[in-house]
Amino acid sequence: MNRLAETAMQKDISALERHVLASRDIATQIGDPFLSYLLSMALFTIYEKKAHHENEALKSSFR
Repeated sequence: MNRLAETAMQKDISALERHVLASRDIATQIGDPFLSYLLSMALFTIYEKKAHHENEALKSSFR
């Protein structure tokens, strides 16, 4: 993957992460535990994707 596309994807993932975090905070403040849980699971998936991309970047740097 070229560097420009990779940087754009990382920015998109970071923006999505910020939005999900803010939404989870709002759900917690209004007292909706189920929505908060769902958003936490979404956040976990985002972190998993970020870790995968970082691992791929490390692998490609050693090739």
